Amino acid sequence: MAVRLSKADYAKIQQLVGAGLYRSSADFLREAVRDKLGSMEVVSVRNTDSRKAEKMIEDYLIKHPGPSFASEIADALGLDYSLTFKTIHKLLEEGRIKKAKT
Repeated sequence: MAVRLSKADYAKIQQLVGAGLYRSSADFLREAVRDKLGSMEVVSVRNTDSRKAEKMIEDYLIKHPGPSFASEIADALGLDYSLTFKTIHKLLEEGRIKKAKT
């Protein structure tokens, strides 16, 4: 696969190779492609009812003490963001979980 780069990008890659951070420009490009593909990985969302989501979120918070963002919880558990936010709000109202101190 041939890749066309600007002179500036090519020079930066060569500097990194020269500094010993990569074995070659091909090594750099392979890693860059892997990173990009990993960041674009499709996230699947589970079809879960609210009771199961409550249990999953409580279990997650027990295993991961300390502050957690709702979006982090949703991503880690594969839950829909809307369901996660609603469930966390319900758990807070019921006193089953506590809001992190800021």
